[in-house]
Order: sequence, then structure tokens, then C-alpha cells
Amino acid sequence: MKIKPGTPVVATYGHNEVTNEPFKFLYEFGYYTDHGCVVYLQGECNMQDSHAFKLDNVQVATKEDLERYFWGN
Repeated sequence: MKIKPGTPVVATYGHNEVTNEPFKFLYEFGYYTDHGCVVYLQGECNMQDSHAFKLDNVQVATKEDLERYFWGN
């Protein structure tokens, strides 16, 4: 699956002990790397506001995801 730059995605990581599942936040897809991908905070396209994830930790956000999750911090 090819994700286009700027596409909202849900990234999962770590473990949230309150909900007993991984943390999930929204990001904007940036670009692919040899090891995964780089994503940005909403409306930002600079390295200070970027994060790297493995591709299996990122999925395209649905309409419900956009209403359910907050933008990454």
C-alpha cells in the first residue's frame, strides 16, 4: 500500500496502562525510508515535528479515527 504525503495516519506505539492497549495518535504521512516512514504533526513539515515509525505501526486514518484520536504531541 502506498500512502501519499499529507495523508492523515494513525500511528501506534508503546503501551497505555490506562486503556491496556498501545498509544494511538494522528499524524500526517511524510515519506518512506528504508526502515519505515517519517510522519509529521498536523500542518508541520519539518524535522523538529517529525517522528519515525515502522510501517506496520502506521495505518491510513478513517473518518472515525479522525474523530476518535488526537493529533500527536
